[in-house]
Amino acid sequence: MDYRRNNQGGGGGGPDRNRNYGGGGGGRQHDRHDKGGRGGGYRRPYDRPPRHENRDREQERAQDEVNDIEKRLGGLIIRVGDKITPTLETNLNTLAGILDNDYAKHSATILKSLKACILELPMKSAIYGTLTGLLNAKNVQTGGTIVKMASELLQESLLKYQWRNVKLLLRFFGELVNSNVILPTTLLNVMDQFLNVLQEETILRARADCAVYCVLATLPWCAADMRDRNPHDFDKILGRIEDYMLSRQDSGGVEGFDIVKVFTDDQCPYIQEEALTLLWKQIQNLQKDDWEVPILIKPSQTFDAVLGMASQHELPEFTFPPHTDSTSYYNPAPLFRIFVGDDGESTSSLPDPYSIAHFIVRDNLTDVLCLFEINRKECAKYLFMVQYSYVIGTFADSASSSSASGAPKAEDMETDTPAGPGWSVDHVMSEVMFTEIFKLPKPEFKGVYYASLLVEICKAFPDSFPAALADAIKRLYSRLPGMDVECAHRFWTWFSHHLSNFGYLWNWSEWSGVLELPFDHAQANFIRESLEKAIRLSYFERLKEAVPEEFHKFMPSEAPGPSWKFESPEHPYHAMASAVLNSLRAKHSIEQIEQTLESIKNAPRLESLTPAEREDFIRELFTECVLMLGSKSFSHVLNVIERYLSILQRMNSTPEARLHSVKIVAQFWRNNTQFLGILLDKMLNYRVVDAIAIVKWVFEPEVWQNSWHRSFVWDILKNTLNKVISRVNQVKEKLVEVRKEFAAIPPTKTEEVVIGVENTLSIVNREQKEVFLTLYQKFVGVLQQRLNELEPLGQSAEGNRPWEIGLGWFLELGRRYSKEVAIFSATLETIVFSAGGIETVDTRISNIFQEVCRMEIGRSIEMN
Repeated sequence: MDYRRNNQGGGGGGPDRNRNYGGGGGGRQHDRHDKGGRGGGYRRPYDRPPRHENRDREQERAQDEVNDIEKRLGGLIIRVGDKITPTLETNLNTLAGILDNDYAKHSATILKSLKACILELPMKSAIYGTLTGLLNAKNVQTGGTIVKMASELLQESLLKYQWRNVKLLLRFFGELVNSNVILPTTLLNVMDQFLNVLQEETILRARADCAVYCVLATLPWCAADMRDRNPHDFDKILGRIEDYMLSRQDSGGVEGFDIVKVFTDDQCPYIQEEALTLLWKQIQNLQKDDWEVPILIKPSQTFDAVLGMASQHELPEFTFPPHTDSTSYYNPAPLFRIFVGDDGESTSSLPDPYSIAHFIVRDNLTDVLCLFEINRKECAKYLFMVQYSYVIGTFADSASSSSASGAPKAEDMETDTPAGPGWSVDHVMSEVMFTEIFKLPKPEFKGVYYASLLVEICKAFPDSFPAALADAIKRLYSRLPGMDVECAHRFWTWFSHHLSNFGYLWNWSEWSGVLELPFDHAQANFIRESLEKAIRLSYFERLKEAVPEEFHKFMPSEAPGPSWKFESPEHPYHAMASAVLNSLRAKHSIEQIEQTLESIKNAPRLESLTPAEREDFIRELFTECVLMLGSKSFSHVLNVIERYLSILQRMNSTPEARLHSVKIVAQFWRNNTQFLGILLDKMLNYRVVDAIAIVKWVFEPEVWQNSWHRSFVWDILKNTLNKVISRVNQVKEKLVEVRKEFAAIPPTKTEEVVIGVENTLSIVNREQKEVFLTLYQKFVGVLQQRLNELEPLGQSAEGNRPWEIGLGWFLELGRRYSKEVAIFSATLETIVFSAGGIETVDTRISNIFQEVCRMEIGRSIEMN
């Protein structure tokens, strides 16, 4: 492990630590017969290089040597403990000696590398805690510097609300307790400081949960040592947490947890536990096991004699950050299981969900998944390296890998640790990936990251992981009837992307039972939406070739394309439409186009129409022609829209006209829903239509009766609401900016500019409120109408697919936009849900609204 060996002597010709540049095999040998050498020939004075050039070369060589040494030091720190082998203790001891020798010259590099490893390699906390302990035993000042660095980093992370960093740094401090760098009392005081949020007069549940979770997530690594060395303060910490958990349970549990479950309770084979509740149960089981964690390595115990002689360090007092309106707290995903039978028992070799091992393994994997988001190749590598960070035999792959590499098997090693359980890393990985994909109300990253990462993992580990992933897909497919509609949407979006990376190969025959199901059944919908999105990623004929013929019923009958109403020569208005289309194709001026439209409006064939009907006809005729001319590509249609934008805006000056235009676009692109969504988005940007028109279109009878089971409708609605919210946020940011510029000395913005932006903010806030009020009025009205239609027929809403789809999307939109719903909750309550609203609203609808408000606003818990 001595990096110096790679810099010495022959073969490499590189510099050694003594700056002997001539001894290496690649260095220049002095030869007295060499013309340029001292012993042979002669060199004229003017042939000699200037002295400053020699000095520069010496400085460059010295700097290269320093860079090389620092690079090797960083590499040694990063790689130590990558795999748990019997030589781990020797490697740690050797590395500690190297770092101690070089610390004076390369302290910045060593500290930087340790900092990165603590925060980015969470599965190796014990390694770096022990390494710090060994450095502290060799030089107490070095240990103090590392503790100070970690302390400053923890306080900085708290102030920036970087909760993952906070959790990992507390865990590192826990390993420092094991390595005798800090006393148990010191860390228990830090935990007590975190739990002081429970003494606030009234606290937000999410804030208290975050503090408690960070403390509980530290205990598996250090609880045994703290219990043995300071049982009084340790029990005090546990008592405070227990009191909080009881109060939390008595107050009704977690606000809004019922609306963030992936499956409905009656169709889920396991109990869906909220993250903190599950962790508390796992900690209680750990306590019953006398705080022993069999899967965790304990390298510090090997060095007890050395570490016990070292001095300890104090930690500063940490301040839990204050709550603000923009503060977000740590929110791990709830328990999500795939490989479980109908009896709730795991059907594969996986950790018991209520054991602390389940938390440790999945927490490490989730952290790596999130920390390496910027590089999916590195992420895939480190995800599979996690299995090698535990006691040999914990995972079946790590045990076999150790044996294959010549390392002793767990049962052959002279150790008190028994052979591990041999879990399947592929199945654990699959569950972790889908846990994050299905996390509600939204995942931490965009879906394309998880899709790309799964592709990378399948390609990097083709022998085992694809089979486990295929097993997970089939199990999730079987549970689609009870899955949340948003999770089902994410599932088929991911699945289509995944198929596109592997030639659309899939054993479709296993799903042939879907051919007999109703068209709006969850599984039929999954197949239809997966194939439609796959067509977007490829092309129509390619999918027809890849999919068995019997599954073609879930595909469009023809390739996606426009549907021009006036295309047939038999259409009575074909000639009129052709005249307008030719004028547009000839790029006639706005005045010429308006004259053409006016002459058509006054044509004798339209005399039987009322003035309003004529306006609707001209709007439809012109809009269809614009869309037809631009149907080749988005650039074509945008050019046409921009050229005749004033005409389009004039034609859509009323709410009724804008709704009509949305219907026209929907009819034209009904066979290409991707173009439909993009074009409505562009027309929204151009102010040809507005958000309220699109919201109203979603709840038109022809849409909600025929297309609510299609995802494109909800994609368009979500994109529209996102636009509205984004515009408000943009104006808010602009107002902050102009206020700063107005307050500057001298001011760079006038008061009139500030007032103008304030007025704009008032307008967009009002528009946003109107959009959400319209959304809830329409949505609740349609859902209630659906219930009223079922009652005379004697049919139950439960099991009625259109009702379940509608209620599911009602939940998703409230959950996704809970912040805005909470802001307008009083207005919505009064106008939509009160007795003076539309009508008496069914409790199944109103309860969702109440849960959404509770989830966002939170419940204050009186702890005193």
